[in-house]
Amino acid sequence: MKPISYAYIETTSYCNLDCSFCNRKEVVSNSVNMSIEDYKIILKKLAGQDIKEVKLMGLGEPFMHPQFHEICRLTREAFPRAFIISSTNCQFSLNSNVKKSLQYLDLLYLSIDGASKNYEKYRKPAKWSKLLKFLLALSETDWHGCRIAINYTVNPENVNDIPKVEKMLDHYGFHELRLNIVQNWSEDQSAEAVISGFTQVQLDFLHNSYKHLIKGKAAWDFSDCFWVKEGIYITATGDMKVCCMNTSTKSIGNVIRDISIQELRKSKRFIEISNGCLSNVPTDHCKNCSYKELIPILSKLL
Repeated sequence: MKPISYAYIETTSYCNLDCSFCNRKEVVSNSVNMSIEDYKIILKKLAGQDIKEVKLMGLGEPFMHPQFHEICRLTREAFPRAFIISSTNCQFSLNSNVKKSLQYLDLLYLSIDGASKNYEKYRKPAKWSKLLKFLLALSETDWHGCRIAINYTVNPENVNDIPKVEKMLDHYGFHELRLNIVQNWSEDQSAEAVISGFTQVQLDFLHNSYKHLIKGKAAWDFSDCFWVKEGIYITATGDMKVCCMNTSTKSIGNVIRDISIQELRKSKRFIEISNGCLSNVPTDHCKNCSYKELIPILSKLL
């Protein structure tokens, strides 16, 4: 078992939106902010691992945690050479929490999936006007070297909005646009119905104009899964799950309360899921994995 190199940590499950492609309602029964004390326990238990990348995000809006800037500072202190990433839905007034956090982040994703009406449709009750106000304020803020990227979830109905959102890069001085084909995060559900909605014209448009911005792999099998080899996903309550691709699955154990992360990685269920991936005979946990489901469409786009 390799040391953990990639840590995906959700420090809050509070969110101010109800996005159409998010399964948060199915998974989160009581929203919580992880305490600083509990976060320190997690960092201590990750000490000694080969952490190269940390994502501070999940089923909540990261900046709804009132001490998120302190979480970012502690993360940088614990893993000074790690690449630290977070995200935001931009649906609040830019505040000191954001400004202070930028000192410690390497990359901040701005979740923008469509323009105007489409944006408001998929990220209810988001307002386009509120987004623009946030973006303007962010453009006038010191980023402290943090890269700012627009993270765009592509579905059959918002494909034509991509050029409009792309123009925001120059307008606000942001660094990049990242395109992600829509996925499903639930263990018992498939994204096939949504994916099959793309027309050939749309696929050709994406391939010809935006191939270089689409994230994902056109050739992937379960044995390629890095999560079971060197990744970890921890929820706002400290529960450890195998990966963030399946947020609805039950917990392997609790990182805050249980003995050690290594013991949890040696548990019967984790080993079963891991062996299923490595042998390309996935368990129910992995059978609807978007990495695999997206292969047919990504092979046409990339």
